[in-house]
Amino acid sequence: MPGNIAEQMQQLYSRFGAIPGVHIELHTELLAVRIENQVAVATIFLQGAQLSEYTVKGQEPLIWCSESCDYTDGKPLRGGIPICWPWFGDLQHNPTDVQTMILDDTPAAHGFVRNRPWNLTKIQLIDEQRTDITLNLEVNEDKQTAAGYNCELQLVISVGATLSLEFTVKNRGNKTVCFASALHSYFSISDIDSVAVNGLENVEYIDCVDNWSEQLQNSAVVVDKEIDHIYQDSNKEITIVDQGWKRVVSITSEGSNSTVLWNPWIEKSKRLSNFDDQDYRKMLCIETANIRSDSVQLQPGATHLLRATFDCAPMS
Repeated sequence: MPGNIAEQMQQLYSRFGAIPGVHIELHTELLAVRIENQVAVATIFLQGAQLSEYTVKGQEPLIWCSESCDYTDGKPLRGGIPICWPWFGDLQHNPTDVQTMILDDTPAAHGFVRNRPWNLTKIQLIDEQRTDITLNLEVNEDKQTAAGYNCELQLVISVGATLSLEFTVKNRGNKTVCFASALHSYFSISDIDSVAVNGLENVEYIDCVDNWSEQLQNSAVVVDKEIDHIYQDSNKEITIVDQGWKRVVSITSEGSNSTVLWNPWIEKSKRLSNFDDQDYRKMLCIETANIRSDSVQLQPGATHLLRATFDCAPMS
């Protein structure tokens, strides 16, 4: 085990190891904290502040993460809930005011914070059924990646009978900053043929697979091909109705007016890293976002909150 990782583990144990239900783990090259309380378990990696697991005890997992992940330093996990910031997807498809803040000549998709180490700053037992975890990252005008970002990022994850993520960005500089963001949530499902998504009916979307054409969602979403939709004005509750597991997953949000729905389907699955050929049947991404016309212009000293809450109930 490299010395710096061993030192980090020791520091984390000394700060948090005595808290009931808290376990510090090393997955190959990546440090994680595993949380267990009376009602749920969760795993959060310090790299990217990426939650990889959340399961209510006695239920099927809510969050999906690929079994083919290699847990390599500097490489985001395939699955879980990566944080996309300060751009989403390919940089060229972001608003101009976001693009002009980025200096990187070959920017990776979804921004640069999902493969950076975050600081685990607090773990708090609210009660026997809820544990809150706080992670922070300071972005100080990285000259190789972005110009003008002097921001403090914070993610608070609440693990209990429901799962909640609060992602805040505070502009600590003296200039307005522009960014897109998303909680890129991979949901675990029984089978792609057994699920439908409600709550997006009569919402306009951009079909990224069909030449970025503008469409209208006329009915519940049933996935039977590759799908990559960006929904605007999608601020209502969204539900995943899973007939195979006889459950309904509800997704509510705050500070978001855009949603991404994604499944790679058969052919693209074969090209994705850390993704087995049949994994498209086991997952569905529904991402709480601030993208396209919903991107953020944050004034000096201001804070933006993006919150997503996930609840799971038996089908009535």
